[in-house]
Amino acid sequence: MSFTDAASLQRQLGQREIDIDSLVNFLSYLRHEFKHQAVEPKAIEIYFFCLIKGSFHQNVKVSQYSFACLCHLVKRIYFQDQPKLRRYANDVVPVLIEKLADNSKVHDISRKALTDYWRATSIDVERCLRKAGFLNDRDTVREQTLTFLCSLQTAEPKFSPRTLLFDIVSTLRDPTESVRNACKDCIADLYKNATAQAMTELKSEMQNQNIPSHLVSGVLSNLGIQEMSDEPETAVVSFATPVPASNVAIPSMKRTPLAVLPVKAQDENRSVPVVPFGVTLAVTPSVELFLKQIPATSMENLKPTFVASSRDLESLMEDYIRAFDGKETEANWAQRQKNIVALREILRGNAYADHAITFITCLRSLSEGITKAVSSLRTTLSVHGCKLIMDLATVAKNGVDPFVDGFMQSLVKLSSSTKKIAAQNANVTIRVLLAYTSFQPRVAGIVSSACRDKNAQTRLYAAGWLQLILIAHQAHKTIMESFNCAEIFEACLKSGLADANPKVREALRPTYWEFQSIWPQRAATIMKNLDAMAKKALEKSNPIGESTAHKVEDERPALRGIDRFGPKS
Repeated sequence: MSFTDAASLQRQLGQREIDIDSLVNFLSYLRHEFKHQAVEPKAIEIYFFCLIKGSFHQNVKVSQYSFACLCHLVKRIYFQDQPKLRRYANDVVPVLIEKLADNSKVHDISRKALTDYWRATSIDVERCLRKAGFLNDRDTVREQTLTFLCSLQTAEPKFSPRTLLFDIVSTLRDPTESVRNACKDCIADLYKNATAQAMTELKSEMQNQNIPSHLVSGVLSNLGIQEMSDEPETAVVSFATPVPASNVAIPSMKRTPLAVLPVKAQDENRSVPVVPFGVTLAVTPSVELFLKQIPATSMENLKPTFVASSRDLESLMEDYIRAFDGKETEANWAQRQKNIVALREILRGNAYADHAITFITCLRSLSEGITKAVSSLRTTLSVHGCKLIMDLATVAKNGVDPFVDGFMQSLVKLSSSTKKIAAQNANVTIRVLLAYTSFQPRVAGIVSSACRDKNAQTRLYAAGWLQLILIAHQAHKTIMESFNCAEIFEACLKSGLADANPKVREALRPTYWEFQSIWPQRAATIMKNLDAMAKKALEKSNPIGESTAHKVEDERPALRGIDRFGPKS
């Protein structure tokens, strides 16, 4: 498949008046060629762009033929050059997910292409499923995303629903009944032959998300298991209860499938349009200001290490993994520290800029070793582990989203350490991690648990973490509401503002005002239920002065026989 054919397709799709019959015939020719011929490397990007654009064309024939060609192209590149699939995952996979909701024929070829894509780069496909599938504004897409997971497990025994467990369980609260039913069927299918550990994780996740008891019973009965006996008797929002999120459309990551932006092609000096996808990597000015107030958040000056190719990077990182096998001992801790420092030096070189996919793929194997370093009782190793996570967040930003959950659990545990330097490092690392990565409801749940931790020091730090989440992701209000994060944060503030530790109460007050700027009515309810002294202290901490909405009036009754405003004249 030559570059000339790719240029011809781009020219035809770019015409104001498209000859539909001619274009359909050309697409039919391309589909046949994709089956039998290799694609010239420099033409791959143009083919992907044009076929994505054609897949959303207003003419049904052009749309169907373009999408069929796109799926055959995915198959061809899967056999020809899998790293190329990783490169274009953010552009192609959301289209495949969106087309799952089309008619049965389109659905089948989309499912097959998506399965091939998962075989090539599972981590990218699962990230896209999370954003473009579970958070899609079309209920049919959310439903078909769950169905696809079942077919993926059938086709690929290596697939594990563990990485998507939070999203699957969250869908039990979906406002559409058909999606909720599909979720129950999906869980029953995915966990019908699950191990005891997997079943424990499922039960724990449903409990952590406060899934209503009748839904939990339905899920467990489908699996032939009795309902959890240790389910907490906490009040939860049922589907019959009107909540703000129920009337808000869940945002889709497929917002601009036809929008094109010029980017510089790597294979030659020309401008090739590609479809933008994903969220911006830049942090907001308010987050930057927040981080500037925290010492030791900037990257240290270390000697950068440069790699010549992705193979060299893979070789280096594979060598680093070996030192983290097994438990930490006197024989291996020094080598672990040396490897952590080496990784920090690699991050200051060209590794992530030139070989991002390879770096993140290798990081998946190293992430467990990094958490071991963070949890080490040796202070220097733990410090370098924390600083490596800060460096990763600063350089890769939302590229480290799949690892945030695991990092957070180790760091929250470290924040309760009696070693002051270890606890402070954990606190700062979590703040940097939350500032530079995407919003994840599971991470919000971890912070919520930290707000109720038995250790006062962890609760104190958690106030700042919650504040940073609200500052960094206030633009994602709809997503937070769809996962009931507003209720979770409200519960954190209620318990924190009444905490027995005065330092915790003081730390929660600025967080309250960030919450108030997003959900003023909920904040007003919290304020109303505070006692007079707590209200007064909270009003004093208001960064914009006394709030008219929360004005605290002195409602003490006048003394009997004495007029409250003095004697009448």
